Amino acid sequence: MAVLRGFLRGLWYTGSRGENDKSGFVQEAESMIGFENRILQSKRLTYRLLNESDKEALHKILSDRSVTEPAGFMPADTKEKFDEFFAELTQYNTGIAILNVETLIGYIHVNKYSSDLPKYRGKKGVSTGFVIGKKYQNQGYATETLETITTYLKQSFDYCIADHFAGNEPSKRVIEKCRYHYLETYSMFFDELGEELTCLSYIR
Repeated sequence: MAVLRGFLRGLWYTGSRGENDKSGFVQEAESMIGFENRILQSKRLTYRLLNESDKEALHKILSDRSVTEPAGFMPADTKEKFDEFFAELTQYNTGIAILNVETLIGYIHVNKYSSDLPKYRGKKGVSTGFVIGKKYQNQGYATETLETITTYLKQSFDYCIADHFAGNEPSKRVIEKCRYHYLETYSMFFDELGEELTCLSYIR
């Protein structure tokens, strides 16, 4: 699974990486990616905004630590915590359901992002992070999803970012297959995992 840069639970990260305070988070109720009332199709999958009907299936997918930990967070251990997670994930219309026919198999989340690197300063960017349920992994769904959503986002943004933890070779392969190029390596403390981890960042 790919790490979602900044904060994984629904807030937008707009500062440069390495800022461990929350000053880079912006909470704005606006249409950022234009996905309201939109459905995208790829060869095998359908994409639309997450909604309440997805909550039970998503909770089941995210109850597996081996699924959530590579994305930088732990399973919610109570219904109340999952409800909070889901509300934050969906509140800005940037959490996208990944469907195989009518079955939810995962999600991809988009964050607004601005870079301090001179080449990208002043340009519009987003970061993406995806989670695929364990039973649906190793079937090419992550690659299909990231390619489809990146192509969509590039119509409105100058660049897209995708990250993975050092050593996560499956996510690295997915990101590189989708024509992202290595940008930099950084470290960040992940509160839910209780440790500082090294991440590799890619751009397209």
